Amino acid sequence: MWSTLAKFRQNSERCSLFLFVLLIGVFGLGACEQNAPAKQQVVFSGPIMGTEYRISVIKDGNISDAQIEKSIVGAMNSVNQSMSNYIDDSEISIFNRLPVNQSQKLSPDFSKVVAEAQSISKLSNGAFDITLGRAIDAWGFGPDGEIRQRPTEETLKKLRSTVGFAKILLDNDVLTKTVDGVEISLSAIAKGYAVDKVALALNDYGIANYLINIGGELRASGLNIDKQLWRVGIEKPHILGGIQEIVELDNVAIATSGDYRNYHIVGGQQFSHMIDSKTLSPVYHKLALVSVISQRASTADGLATAMMAMDETRAWRFAEQNGLAAYLIIRGAKEGEYKVRVTEKFRAYLQ
Repeated sequence: MWSTLAKFRQNSERCSLFLFVLLIGVFGLGACEQNAPAKQQVVFSGPIMGTEYRISVIKDGNISDAQIEKSIVGAMNSVNQSMSNYIDDSEISIFNRLPVNQSQKLSPDFSKVVAEAQSISKLSNGAFDITLGRAIDAWGFGPDGEIRQRPTEETLKKLRSTVGFAKILLDNDVLTKTVDGVEISLSAIAKGYAVDKVALALNDYGIANYLINIGGELRASGLNIDKQLWRVGIEKPHILGGIQEIVELDNVAIATSGDYRNYHIVGGQQFSHMIDSKTLSPVYHKLALVSVISQRASTADGLATAMMAMDETRAWRFAEQNGLAAYLIIRGAKEGEYKVRVTEKFRAYLQ
């Protein structure tokens, strides 16, 4: 896919909290251990980055809820301010307006995300590509909103000269645009990075038990209030939802990418938000959903997106060759019929 970088928009990323990956848990007060302060589970939630967040934290009474909330919201807002195409003065918007051969010094966060994105692009042979910004706009998944007519072949032909992850160069923390008109979008990896940034903020408070969910990208640490591993569900890939599989997370992150929530219908035809970096058109294949487990949410986010941009054969081969913990749901010949493929590394997390 990557082929798809659908930008931060309130309605375009419909894979919010309960869409692709659903939190399963019980919220309440924990029992006191002997000679230890009582533990509480506190849940923070709200809108962010065009989606929703829900963060469950196990804490004692020494840290105020207000302190924690301020830190986690600040962490998410810093990522959004830097990497949102919907904010005119964000770092990414400023870079996208640069003329050819001009460079921009990046903040540490922005530089880390671009570096990881470029690494995933190379690993996936361009399936993941953050330079698809203008193609995403052309198909109506950008800030300008939905389209009434599909882009012409002439329009896509002009855009091809602006797409390709090798057309931007990152040297330490300096990013250079080597081709006129290149624009980047980080929407397929920035939410995962925001999850990781929140985890760092919680760690700074000495909080070791939490589950972070931003728009369906999750990261777990330690145990829940019942002193068990955090359990999450992978959603069935259709509009009615439902739990397909339950996964136990042991200090890892999980990200899910799919094509059944975020799409447009143009001229009576349904188009996925996943854009193929070679054709610059929405992908069309049998792969309905991919979940990836990794140490960092940004890595899982980017890899799941890369695999969704591939067809089911290429995605499975990519997962096997690179030793990924991956879960694939593939459409069958009949409506509502699916096949599941699970790598051995992912199977270890299944209930």
